[in-house]
Amino acid sequence: MTQRYCQCWFPSSNDIVRYKGHIPDLVKCRCGEYGVGNGYSWQWDTTEESDALVTERDITFHPTRSQGTAIVKGKKSLEPGMVHYWEMLAISPLYGTDVMFGIGTQSIDSGQHRFQYVSALGSNAHSWGLSYSGQIQNCGERLPYAQKFSQGCLIGVYLDRSRGHLEFYINRKALGVAYTNVPVDPNVKIYPMVCSTALKSVIRLTNCTSLPDTLLLRSLQALSRKQLSELRKFPGFRSFLKTHWFLTL
Repeated sequence: MTQRYCQCWFPSSNDIVRYKGHIPDLVKCRCGEYGVGNGYSWQWDTTEESDALVTERDITFHPTRSQGTAIVKGKKSLEPGMVHYWEMLAISPLYGTDVMFGIGTQSIDSGQHRFQYVSALGSNAHSWGLSYSGQIQNCGERLPYAQKFSQGCLIGVYLDRSRGHLEFYINRKALGVAYTNVPVDPNVKIYPMVCSTALKSVIRLTNCTSLPDTLLLRSLQALSRKQLSELRKFPGFRSFLKTHWFLTL
């Protein structure tokens, strides 16, 4: 099991079940919310089809009872010709059939599994997901990828819409490219997505950044892998690294 990102206090499952207020308020942790770069380029979407309560950056899945799988997506699609990175904090323990993080196209219906307990993201060709079990899934095929993770972990998603690459991070450690078959066609809309079957499971968007694919970005990406400490010595690069911070993880 992967350890938490930080040593902050998090509520137990019993604390969450007994609590009558807004569950995200129980967690004061703000670790990992620095280095936001361009700020929050998108927020979570609210739909009646999904059994989830969305409050700004927080999602509370199945706030009353769980009778299936809830899917929540971002309000805006992730533009082609750009690289996108976002992170989410698991505020509650992750358990049950599945809690998944990833992406999906406009073909995904947020309410399609409302009365079914399934691993929704990656169950078809229109979505890609990472399960809290550590497995990745696309086209219904599950593959081993990482260690199991749960409450207090920071889950990062890196999507390169120019190359069609998708990679996941846990606690800001790259896990390697998971998929290279994400559509680069600008007519295909792709959204950040999270799904959960667990009662009162809570996920918080801690940051999200989107940057155009440029030669400067690719050069920094290549250099940062081997010469990051040298780059930090130059004043011009220091300011640039602040806006491109996720490339240096």
